[in-house]
Amino acid sequence: MKIKEVMNKNFINVSPNDIGGEVVQLLYEEHKNYAPVIEDGKLVGWITALDLLMGCKHSKIEDLMLLIDEVKVLKEEDEITDDLINEMIKNEDVAYPVVNDKDEVVGTLSVFDLLKTYKN
Repeated sequence: MKIKEVMNKNFINVSPNDIGGEVVQLLYEEHKNYAPVIEDGKLVGWITALDLLMGCKHSKIEDLMLLIDEVKVLKEEDEITDDLINEMIKNEDVAYPVVNDKDEVVGTLSVFDLLKTYKN
């Protein structure tokens, strides 16, 4: 099964210039724990609720986010493998951003997306 068949296409995203406190509120309202950080249509980082809790609510996201080289980025055409699932479990990663062949963010893949797929 390909990642694009399971991923969440209705994701929220934030900008590096957004303010931490506003993003906390957005994540809370949308019942999310993470969001890709996008600038000029490209993935530049990843923010989690934990990152926001560790930072200052007045800080810009660019000062709180994980940088692109610190995040596993999935390609929508890649297959979901046991290795991928085991890596998520081992690293306790809740989700990853998903990009297309132009490196544009097209979704996110979370453990919850996998659970929804595999429970049926």
